[in-house]
Amino acid sequence: MSLARLKSVAGVRIPDTALCNAAVDLLESSSPQFLCTHCLRTYIFGSLAVRSLGRSVADEEAAFCAALLHDLGLIAPYRRDNRFEIDGADAARDFCTRHHVSPERADLVWRAIALHTSPGIATRLADEIALVHLGAGLDFLGLGLDQVPPQVLEEILEQYPAAEVQVRIPQSPGRALPEQPRRTSLDLDRRCRTHRRLRVARPSNPDGITNHGGSAVGRMTRTSPVALKLRWNR
Repeated sequence: MSLARLKSVAGVRIPDTALCNAAVDLLESSSPQFLCTHCLRTYIFGSLAVRSLGRSVADEEAAFCAALLHDLGLIAPYRRDNRFEIDGADAARDFCTRHHVSPERADLVWRAIALHTSPGIATRLADEIALVHLGAGLDFLGLGLDQVPPQVLEEILEQYPAAEVQVRIPQSPGRALPEQPRRTSLDLDRRCRTHRRLRVARPSNPDGITNHGGSAVGRMTRTSPVALKLRWNR
């Protein structure tokens, strides 16, 4: 199923340039549907989060490409021997090089992906880097999700639904992979429809999928106060 190519979602403009469309094409051709929608929600949530903190993104193309390609390291053709964040960042930089993106902008995309699971670091750097970190934290771990107005969440999920999926997340070097994939579900659609107070279901094993490639994301639940103090103003 192809992704909806929209002009805006929840007040967030979706960049429509040759580079951004190429990033969508790469995501769509290489990733399963649940990762495609996760990456698009990452950009939307991250844009809203950065805006709510009184910050603004100067390079929308770089932010969009980084958000859409931040999980390439989970996809077999792009896996190497590094952390999945680094493998994904390397793949995204190769993509930028093929599309004649300047080295400085390609490096910005690389850093946004490489640091997207780095609490306490990403939010202190460029807004494009913070966007991917905050957006992924909101969508994957639900950090600050209880402060998203239900109507905003409903609009996002209507266009890019969340689904319960089984995924195998590569661990840090030296860590063995689990024998079976962990199951994770944010169950966002049901919570959105009921308009109850949003609470995100956590995976049962914090050392499994919650780590999302290492211990960094596991620490996000404890060390990302920025993501928990968002002011959602549209």
